[in-house]
Amino acid sequence: MTDDPGTFLLGVGAQKGGTSWLHDYLQASPQFDPGFRKEYHVFDGLDLPHSSYVRERVLRQAERARLAREAGEPYDEGRLLRASFYTDPGAYPDYFAGLLRAPGTRLTADVTPSYALLGEERLASVRRSFEERGVRCVAVFLMRDPVDRVWSSVRMSYDRGRGTEGRTAEERTLEVHRQDYHRLRSRYDLTLDRLDAAFAPGLVHLELYERLFRPEAVEELCGFLCIDAHPAQVGKRVNATPTDAVLPEATVREVAATYAPVYDAVARRFPDVDLERLWPSARFR
Repeated sequence: MTDDPGTFLLGVGAQKGGTSWLHDYLQASPQFDPGFRKEYHVFDGLDLPHSSYVRERVLRQAERARLAREAGEPYDEGRLLRASFYTDPGAYPDYFAGLLRAPGTRLTADVTPSYALLGEERLASVRRSFEERGVRCVAVFLMRDPVDRVWSSVRMSYDRGRGTEGRTAEERTLEVHRQDYHRLRSRYDLTLDRLDAAFAPGLVHLELYERLFRPEAVEELCGFLCIDAHPAQVGKRVNATPTDAVLPEATVREVAATYAPVYDAVARRFPDVDLERLWPSARFR
């Protein structure tokens, strides 16, 4: 083992905030090993009531894999391993720390946007579990204009034909943003406070989706992650949704009014950014 134990990246969102692009970019680095998936959905499955179905599904899949293994049939080892992350507190950090022991690997990650809703103690316990193994644990939080984030999520639902029956996209946007589960995904101010409490200064990297796709932003991120920067496809979008539709101003105004604390918190974190230019909905705070 080298003197540098490597870095574990906990990607905490935001949903529709560029996390898929980030993971796609990191995968092109020979110094990055993400393991067997991008989103492991461990701690949201353990802690968040609305995500309990994830844990139940993973455990069912693991049971089927176990039975197949005992019967000498083909099975997915990843399903068994993922289930162990729910049942054995040490399995999760042990797995990622093990990836970092491979020659040349300096970074691994779990990029699960739902982690933006985790509590302070859970975030701190994840950090401690890696520090106990000598691994540097950091968090990355990508934030997008809250109205655009909700609107992008709704457009994706329409694109996939899920939960949209009999409602216009504008009606669905208002419906979604009024639900606690969806609204809290855009309460970046709350996530920022929890990250501050759980991680020491210098262990959290913040970026805005609207500034992410620039060489200088990528280089800064790679420096934070202690890997070598490599060329980025800054014009590429991953899991992008159609952008030809535009929300009526009245809808934008109603959704934006909910997020005044978010705009204020982000403006404080990025004092050199013209937030109303970058996030047009901020004019309605």
